[in-house]
Amino acid sequence: MENPFKKVIHSEKLPDIIKDKVMDDINVVKLALDVTDLLTIKYPETINDIFNLSKKNNNNTD
Repeated sequence: MENPFKKVIHSEKLPDIIKDKVMDDINVVKLALDVTDLLTIKYPETINDIFNLSKKNNNNTD
């Protein structure tokens, strides 16, 4: 399979609009990954820690 990026002429400069669109797409992907990480990993761990802390406190007072 031939690499399509090798067909790009090296002397041509991409328009700033295309660069901005690519950077915007990258930022959207980064945001989606951050939100996914927050909702699937960090939030459940925090809730789990709170419940475990609550259980430990209840066991220590008994």
